Amino acid sequence: MEEEKKKSLDEIESNIKDARENLGDTEIRDALLEKAEYFRDQGDIEETVKVYNEALTFSRDYGRKVDISFEIISIHLERQKMDLLKAEIERCKIDFEKGLDWERRNRLKVFEGIYCILIRNFKEAGLLLLGSITTFSAKEFIPFKDLIFYAVTSSMVALDRETLNKKVAHSPEILSEIRDIPSLKEFCDSLLGCDYKTFFRCLLVVYERVKSDKFMGKHSIYWCKQIRLVAYRQFLESYQTVTLQTMADAFGISLQLIDKELSYFIAMQKINSHIDKVKGVVNTERPNTRVVQYHSTIRQADFLLNRVQKLSRVLELQQTQQSRHNQNPL
Repeated sequence: MEEEKKKSLDEIESNIKDARENLGDTEIRDALLEKAEYFRDQGDIEETVKVYNEALTFSRDYGRKVDISFEIISIHLERQKMDLLKAEIERCKIDFEKGLDWERRNRLKVFEGIYCILIRNFKEAGLLLLGSITTFSAKEFIPFKDLIFYAVTSSMVALDRETLNKKVAHSPEILSEIRDIPSLKEFCDSLLGCDYKTFFRCLLVVYERVKSDKFMGKHSIYWCKQIRLVAYRQFLESYQTVTLQTMADAFGISLQLIDKELSYFIAMQKINSHIDKVKGVVNTERPNTRVVQYHSTIRQADFLLNRVQKLSRVLELQQTQQSRHNQNPL
């Protein structure tokens, strides 16, 4: 076996040498790609990436160059090398500015969407993955059904109900696959339909899939917490005052659990409410939009003023140094 491997590698090296001496950049690139695939088959990932990067230097066609970058991205995604992954995606984006076809643009959306899941940016992940569904062309990387799962679960924790209703609940492409993913359609529909008992029941099933997923698994606890927060906020939007018991019954959980959940989110300033323990009610405070905008404007103005003052001090220092230099040229 080892002799066969060595013989194959020697033959590839011979082809590379011949291409360097007698042929052009395209032939050198193709020979290097053959070598990269050899190392990839052997599981030598470091050497694979190294040879792919060398092949990039002999690629003059931007389309082929991006295809090689996609291979590198897929390797970094599998290994979850975040810094290298981000750099490779940014390199692809630069090449896209020079003009490339929609199919490659769509594939980059998929790769970047998965990257956003890995860095817990579910809003951007949802938007990118939803935007890639109608023209999906990265089947060699992930199955279409998995793309649907990532798009729906990412969108549910980050996008508003109107967007979910339009781009998820009524998407023909999603509807064609979502029924084959255990409990996912019922999970999404129950949130949009305010059926919170069904939502929590389906959450148990969907969470198990999220927890075991290679890309979402390490963020499963955070994701589960965020999706519960979405449901609690949505429920409380309909009430100014509601009893804890009513809310517990709506979600099909115990009074103690809903009290604990709400207390945590209120303490973290994720829910704009307070609990009256004596009366056993939740009072929801409606934020004054004008007051919020006013405070936001004040913060932005204060930040801008600080930047201007710093810039002013730098300019004054430069003028002082220039004046001293003019007075003492030697």
